[in-house]
Amino acid sequence: MTYKIKSLIYFSCFVLASLIYYVVDQHDQFQEQMANKSYVEANFHDANSLEQPKEDQEEVQP
Repeated sequence: MTYKIKSLIYFSCFVLASLIYYVVDQHDQFQEQMANKSYVEANFHDANSLEQPKEDQEEVQP
């Protein structure tokens, strides 16, 4: 094999290994966050049974 082909193979392996490391690290961080239970609880309301007037609710700007 020529030097260019070997270099291309080594570079491809390096990029692939880096990508795999990044994905595994992100997965581990996600699992750690879920195990932490530090997420925010949301209260959902049915639109037909709202007791508060509409001006008291926060509007979400797109």
